[in-house]
Amino acid sequence: MKIAIDVMGGDFAPRELVLGAKQYLDEAGPAGLILVGRESDIRETLPDLPASCEISHTADFVEMGETPTTALRRKKNASVAVAARLVKEGKAAAFLSAGSTGAQMAASLLEIGRIPGVERPPISVLLPTAAEHGVLVCDVGANVDCRPFHLLQFALMGSAYYEAICRIPAPKVGLLNVGSEPGKGNDLTKAAYDLLAKAPLNFVGNIEPDHMFAGEAHVVVADGFVGNILLKTSEGVAEMIMNPLKKAIAGAGLPPEIAGRLATQLRRYQPDAPEYSGAPLLGIAGGAIVCHGKSKARVIAHALQLATEYAKTDVIGTITRRVAQVAGPQAQGDAR
Repeated sequence: MKIAIDVMGGDFAPRELVLGAKQYLDEAGPAGLILVGRESDIRETLPDLPASCEISHTADFVEMGETPTTALRRKKNASVAVAARLVKEGKAAAFLSAGSTGAQMAASLLEIGRIPGVERPPISVLLPTAAEHGVLVCDVGANVDCRPFHLLQFALMGSAYYEAICRIPAPKVGLLNVGSEPGKGNDLTKAAYDLLAKAPLNFVGNIEPDHMFAGEAHVVVADGFVGNILLKTSEGVAEMIMNPLKKAIAGAGLPPEIAGRLATQLRRYQPDAPEYSGAPLLGIAGGAIVCHGKSKARVIAHALQLATEYAKTDVIGTITRRVAQVAGPQAQGDAR
């Protein structure tokens, strides 16, 4: 099995992407890697290429300011497009990028395509909660305007992913809303509630953000506009709290074993924890993992672990079967 990496995407590309690949291999990552990007830059960071690592050279890449679809039309061999193409051709089981999310979505759709029946692939992010498990939020930005049926598909895909990766059968699925009572929310959430309640899901109803972070659901669905605001707000609040807290612990003169225990507890809420390092594009007919643009080597190494796990499971097959079980809006007599 091989995982392709777009090493030209991200704020710290290509160095941190290449170092992340090396760290993954040094830690006995089970998959081989294909580094997609400018060969001279890759070899400058990694002169001695490991046996389980190869280079797919391309000098083109999508810059953060470029319009994704326009850039990909002009740059057929942009690194993110080549990485996606390797999945399409069966040369890689999944690919990873920390570059423009829009470009990765566009490359995934153009090169790999959607799972049959999937209307809108969502970006799905696992966030930490006060419980032992995290919560998967679908969608966090790929689809800012959604119909109720899209939220139903997000729930089906998110539930399949959570079962496979987090190994919890029949995960609890909630609908992000302004109140927990049925009938709350806007037209979208009210209509989506009705669809989710009838679906083959462990649907627990509407869920408010504070209950979500308390761990009352495993999967939470929202349109990409609301989900993106939720994600960025939670990242900002976490940073505001964590930075002063870490400084206070460092300056408190605590015994090393107590300071170490506190650091271990805090680490699971950090974005570079393995389970939170990458976000899958669910609904794509091949593995596609999105990383934050600010990702450094440790995060990339952990995201490669996630990509490997994703490729080893039958997430795509499960999503295919579950999506096929639920008729689209027209078949339901619902054109919403």
